[in-house]
Amino acid sequence: MTQLLQRVPFLAALPEQDLAWLSERMTRRSYARGDLIFQKDDPGNSLYIVEAGSVRIYVPGVQGADLTLAVLGPGEFFGDLSLLDGRPRSASASAGAKSVLLSLERTDFANLLRARPDAALAILAVISLRLRDTDQTASDLAFLDVSGRLARRLLDLTDGHGQPRDDGILLNVSLTQEELANMIGVTRESVNRNLSLFRRLGLIGREGRKIVIKDPKSLRSYCE
Repeated sequence: MTQLLQRVPFLAALPEQDLAWLSERMTRRSYARGDLIFQKDDPGNSLYIVEAGSVRIYVPGVQGADLTLAVLGPGEFFGDLSLLDGRPRSASASAGAKSVLLSLERTDFANLLRARPDAALAILAVISLRLRDTDQTASDLAFLDVSGRLARRLLDLTDGHGQPRDDGILLNVSLTQEELANMIGVTRESVNRNLSLFRRLGLIGREGRKIVIKDPKSLRSYCE
């Protein structure tokens, strides 16, 4: 467990004895694909770290269409905002695949931040980055067409899930067209049309439910 904690940005700088202290206080939980981890407006009592699988962070839609904010993989964390401000969850979270999560209770999390200012600064930096991503998403929704939004999201997914290969970058996360549509606020049919266009142009390929980015530079031209 300590090795996993060393992959988390705001924990990586902690000395080994602190990581061991945290490991003793973390709980391991398993989820099947689609299982709800928490809902928007639930009390925020735990920070979660993805050990295996993937987690979808989303805002439930009033009329049933969710807006996916992020898909997180191993080593990434979520649930930190509620722990910092004590307010209810700002979004919902569900398992995007069979997943194993580590949870840290709010009391232990607060003790860590009080004892280790470097960890507090690191988590603020990550939260700042996520807020910038939210601003980018809002800008994309306002100014990019569907192909541009889809291209941006595929490229963004390479940051946490990309595996470079000779033929491009494999997105090592399984996503349905419906899930991609929820990420960019469009219909599944629109995603299908644009994915087909990108494949015809040789920009992407498919391996089962996973996507291979074959020409990142040309794909980026759709969102610039």
